[in-house]
Amino acid sequence: MVNLAAKPFGLNEEQIAWVENTLAGLDTDAKIGQLFFLDLPIDTTTEESIAAFDGKIPGGVIIRRNHAAKTQEKLREMQAYAGNVPLLVAGDMERGSSNVILEGTACGHQLELAATNDPDLAYKAGYMCAKECAAVGAFWNYGPVCDIDFNWRNPVTNIRTYGSDPDKVLAFAKAAARGNRDGGMIPTAKHFPGDGVDDRDQHFLTSINSLSVEEWDASYGKVYKGMIDDGLEAVMVGHIMLPAYQRYYNPDVKDEELLPASLDANLLQKLLRGKLGFNGVISTDATSMCGFTAAMQRSKAVPSAIAAGADVFLFCRNFAEDFRFMKEGLENGILTQERLNEAVTRILALKAKVNLHILKKEGKLVPPEEALSVFNDDGPKKLARTIADQSVTLVKNVRNTLPLDPKKTKRLIMVVIGDTPNYHNGRGGYAPYFVEKMQEKGFEITVWKEEDPALKRVLSGIPTEELKQKYDAVLYFVNVATNGSDSAARISWPGLRLTMPQTTSELPNIMVSIDNPYHLYDAPNMYAYVNGYTSDEAVVDAIAEKLAGESPFRGVSPVDAFCGLFNARF
Repeated sequence: MVNLAAKPFGLNEEQIAWVENTLAGLDTDAKIGQLFFLDLPIDTTTEESIAAFDGKIPGGVIIRRNHAAKTQEKLREMQAYAGNVPLLVAGDMERGSSNVILEGTACGHQLELAATNDPDLAYKAGYMCAKECAAVGAFWNYGPVCDIDFNWRNPVTNIRTYGSDPDKVLAFAKAAARGNRDGGMIPTAKHFPGDGVDDRDQHFLTSINSLSVEEWDASYGKVYKGMIDDGLEAVMVGHIMLPAYQRYYNPDVKDEELLPASLDANLLQKLLRGKLGFNGVISTDATSMCGFTAAMQRSKAVPSAIAAGADVFLFCRNFAEDFRFMKEGLENGILTQERLNEAVTRILALKAKVNLHILKKEGKLVPPEEALSVFNDDGPKKLARTIADQSVTLVKNVRNTLPLDPKKTKRLIMVVIGDTPNYHNGRGGYAPYFVEKMQEKGFEITVWKEEDPALKRVLSGIPTEELKQKYDAVLYFVNVATNGSDSAARISWPGLRLTMPQTTSELPNIMVSIDNPYHLYDAPNMYAYVNGYTSDEAVVDAIAEKLAGESPFRGVSPVDAFCGLFNARF
């Protein structure tokens, strides 16, 4: 059923024999268990984790951000629990191993890498991520993101893409995947059939890719075909409809019958496997997302996802219940034994590709503690600094506002917007670090605070001449998360309504964004606007240097940061 010697598996005779013999030795419950990849909280006890698994053995686990040593320890325990068939350990490493390992290196979001205009940096970041994750025993990356940021209003894609040009997305995604692969890690292209057209979030509804067949072929189709031809091992399928292709394969389908790709056999079997020729592993996106759960009752949706063509069922609302739903689906004919065997074969083949069976024999599924020395290497940090230096982008600079000279534009009043912990960065609070860096360069920074009556008056009630006597420019430091529970990532101005920014005709107004690149939509009158793309100290360092004229702006915007607005350009 599955050609294990062909791309992307490329298994040798010994690996193929292990896959076939292992499959033959699994009973039905064990096969069903292999379909599930479950969240693994590192801070729980082994007993608690095993209890959550309800005595079943999943195909793999997904690790969350924690210290490397604790992650190693937990994975040793869980691999021992798994027995004969090793767990494949995965993680969401879109911006580097730091997504799952506290000591890991953050190399920036996809948009930051794309702004460097150098795919080789994406390769190096992917390779480094693989090496750092291997030190804790993780071998599967749910990245790179292959979405295209066609719609600036989309709250999910944004900095998580390589931009709005399909050719650039393909070049950088291919480089990142090759870096992962050469470092011993399995890359995954996501989120098929492609996010970034809709302006809504599939976490909260089933979103829509509304492109025509021809438009899709020339964009997302081009990206996925290019990745597949380059040896792509895995694809993550989003809870996204693609009506044009769904109607192409089934002209009689009614609007109310359209399903997300994660449940649609036409998109998975005819488009992805058939037209695009994909032979690797198909994983659903998280099945706890509303884009999946709203499509049909879960008792039917669980087996239907595998029946439609997915091999991996990602996350559960309740593992014991979802396991029961999968088994009942096999018993009542929603899922066939043939489709179950095919899915498990591909999962085992992925494990064989990274030689988990050999590592198990050698007792090396989780490396020894000494492997953690990789996190003491300064090379990755240098790479992160290089990426930041080459990516920070000067989007707008009217009246030659930048660079700033502390002799002429010394006194800055700084307004902080956002800068709270978010989904992709649990820390927040980069503004104080930015202030420190700017002060080191000779600037006097007054941070505006609404709760301070004197400061509150500065931007709302102070006479114009007094304002000019006190300050030389207004600096906005913006760190607004682009992925969370909000349906949009937009500026919420502090202070009373209409008080800010009302100084743009009197003083130079400068905005720095270290996250969302599209804030000119809400602040078109800024004299100067800088994008950093990632909440990270290396990015903040680079921005401060460039504001002060210590190094040039090198970044090239991968998107239209003006959001199509003519009045944001002047």
